[in-house]
Amino acid sequence: MIDLETTGSFTWNYGNEFLIETKDGNYIWSDPSYHGGTNEIKRYTGDYKKWCEDNNIPFGRDKGSHMIKTYCGDKVTFI
Repeated sequence: MIDLETTGSFTWNYGNEFLIETKDGNYIWSDPSYHGGTNEIKRYTGDYKKWCEDNNIPFGRDKGSHMIKTYCGDKVTFI
C-alpha cells in the first residue's frame, strides 16, 4: 500500500482523475480541484493503456513524478 511519502508518476485524464504509477502498483486519485473530485486514492489493477481505454481517451497528460503529499496534499484519503 502507498502512503503520503510514496513517489509516483502522475498522468491526468483531462477530468478529475489521475493515474498514479508507483513501484507498489497503480492507483487512481480523484482530484478535488475538479468538479466531482473526492480527494480519494484507490488501487487500480490496470495499466496505463487500460486506464486510457477506461477513460475513453487516446492518451493522458503526463504531470511528472511527485511525492503524494506534495502533489495531492496531506488530507487525501486512501481507500
